[in-house]
Amino acid sequence: MNKWVLLGLKVIIALVWLACLWSQTFAAPILSEAMAGLYSSQVAMRWPYLIMGILFLVCVEIAFAAVWRPLSLSGSGTVFTAKAMPCVNWVLGCAAIATALTVLVSLCFLISGWHDATMQAMDYYTIALVLGVAILAEIGFMLLMVVMKGLMHLFQRR
Repeated sequence: MNKWVLLGLKVIIALVWLACLWSQTFAAPILSEAMAGLYSSQVAMRWPYLIMGILFLVCVEIAFAAVWRPLSLSGSGTVFTAKAMPCVNWVLGCAAIATALTVLVSLCFLISGWHDATMQAMDYYTIALVLGVAILAEIGFMLLMVVMKGLMHLFQRR
């Protein structure tokens, strides 16, 4: 694979990793506090949302760290060997945990915000829609990783 493409991907991974660290430090606390400040039904959910948000970002960080190895292997042409399989398993595991966290946040929000008089219907349904789309995207990503894992098994048998 082209070394410049690999370098570009590694730079992007490093930037995403730094963005996750920034989000854990600043964005997640600010967003959980904003939700608690805007809607009376979400006051009790401030800390659970913060904890689940930080755990979600940890999953993203671990997954991107696991992707680094296959990128390095692709430079040598050995990406479809057994060396890369643990990395794919880590990414798949992190995606499953992140999806479970998103489902949990969605359920908490749907239940706690259902009868909130301070939350306009548009806000409630928009947030619910965004969470639903995130869950679908995460499931799609996990299915893609399962396909990639199957392809790796296929190439290893050859």
